[in-house]
Amino acid sequence: MELQVSQKTQPRILKRDLKNSPYILVAALDFGTTYSGYAFSSRLEYTKNPLNISTLVWQAGSGNLASLKTSTCVLFKPDESFDTFGFEAEDKYAKLIDDDKHHDWFFFRRFKMSLYEQKDITRSMKLYAQNQKPMLAMKVFAEAVKYLKDHLLGTCEKRGLELLMSDVRWVLTVPAIWNDRAKQFMRECAQQAGIPGYQLVLSLEAEAAAMFCKYLPLKDMTVGKGGDNLAVFRPGSRYMVVDVGGGTVDITVHEVLPSLKLKEVHMANGGDWGGTTVDKEFEMLLSEILGVDVFNKFKQKHVADYLELQRSFETKKRSISSSTDAKITFTLPISLMETFDEILPNKTVAEKISSNKKYANNLTWKMDRLRIKSELAQTMFRQSVQRIIDHVVELMKHPEVEQAQAILLVGGYSECPLLQTDISAKFPDKRLIIPHEAGLAVLKGAVINGHELDTITERISRFTYGTKCVTDFIHEIHPMEKRKIQGNGKAYCGDIFSVHATKGEAIAVWESLESIKYNVTSPSQTSTNVEIYISTNSSPEYVTDEGCECIGSLEIEMPDTSKGMDRGIDAQFTFGGAEIEVQVKDRESAEEQIAYLNFLG
Repeated sequence: MELQVSQKTQPRILKRDLKNSPYILVAALDFGTTYSGYAFSSRLEYTKNPLNISTLVWQAGSGNLASLKTSTCVLFKPDESFDTFGFEAEDKYAKLIDDDKHHDWFFFRRFKMSLYEQKDITRSMKLYAQNQKPMLAMKVFAEAVKYLKDHLLGTCEKRGLELLMSDVRWVLTVPAIWNDRAKQFMRECAQQAGIPGYQLVLSLEAEAAAMFCKYLPLKDMTVGKGGDNLAVFRPGSRYMVVDVGGGTVDITVHEVLPSLKLKEVHMANGGDWGGTTVDKEFEMLLSEILGVDVFNKFKQKHVADYLELQRSFETKKRSISSSTDAKITFTLPISLMETFDEILPNKTVAEKISSNKKYANNLTWKMDRLRIKSELAQTMFRQSVQRIIDHVVELMKHPEVEQAQAILLVGGYSECPLLQTDISAKFPDKRLIIPHEAGLAVLKGAVINGHELDTITERISRFTYGTKCVTDFIHEIHPMEKRKIQGNGKAYCGDIFSVHATKGEAIAVWESLESIKYNVTSPSQTSTNVEIYISTNSSPEYVTDEGCECIGSLEIEMPDTSKGMDRGIDAQFTFGGAEIEVQVKDRESAEEQIAYLNFLG
């Protein structure tokens, strides 16, 4: 049955149990596209020094690699039960391949991007393992989060911290550019992993990084264009956070308030231009040199060597800069050359290179050494770096963004010298600030966010949010195709977009918006289905307009029909933390029945 708009009521402050709940420890999980990790600090440690945050050094078996995060990959046994996560999963899967025992196993790597690329996210959505075997995406994500959670608690126990689950406030990082379905998906995965929903905070990655940078002393910042850290975070100043990770680039702009809290002055935005795009360019280069068949067979047959190649490139790409004139040397696995000889026994790599005009004078390949001219190596970065630069240029056209005095560059990809140089050159009037621990800024900032839930006071709505309803049909205004007759015999206009929050509007965090009352359209109506819509337009008329999308719905029972048509519901939106909550209440229910929006359907 349909609902008709009745009236609006004033907003109220949302009383969240989370903000007032007692806790001893804040534990943050940074679930990244390429790498993942965790960090934690006690309330006492935070009070003494917000930057006194504990992390872990992860070890990779092959190559003896030590890292402050572990690889985002997970391995499941043939019966779909969890086996290992991270570097350990990579190494074990490579060994299974060497022993030809991998065929029935499930190995997932760099799967986080599926929540950005897949717009219609559901609980039944599936991911496909390395061998194309399917598994429920929610199971893959939940087991990965559970591993990080359990590993963190185990580390705390080894360090003598005796904790109950109720003592921990958990923080899970998410990109601000994710849609609401993706955020709810991660929340449900975390709950499946054993983290109670009322103890869980979703932290937007760029915001978390800003909280970390706010506390850093000048000696721990790389300041590209003069100034100091105190000037960036003084009341009234504005700055842009550019969080460049492995998969996504997250950008937000903040203003520092007199209370030193922060408000967003331009809606969070970004795209999929992260560091993994450079990895793909490197693999394309090898494929063009050797042949696609050769490189694909190498990846399938020599997984351990392929993983080692990716790890070594991850380190190497952080040293490639525009000031490098000499050739850059890459050490490649011998098995790559052996694969070439198997597929093309009558040809040499030198012959392949000399016949390719693009590479003939730009690189040499001898044994396991590939030497590339600096100019050619830099082209692997151009696509992602240029996309980031172009996007920031477009943002700077907005007056509220152009006023930003500084750019904070954070995330693992921010350590790329080419990206640093190009941003600095393109925006000479902005201070470029890069923390020494740029790759840990989001993770450590998420811990601080867990202690400071109300640091962000306002955000700019990325969409117009509202509900589908009907209104009285007026011939002079409404199109005939929208005319419908309801149970009371009255003509209504359907598909009306009832706006609760407008795109570009500043929304107070943790405070619910004004409630809108909707009346029934039939005296015998005993339930209603409330459909929630978003729009890329600031003032949509109908939910069928271009740019509108239904993002979820909820069913609410309305059993008391004693008042006939003089009944209805109250619907209210709240933007709390990184999530949106929609509360719908039957006005006639003695128990004040409340239903909450389910973005996943």
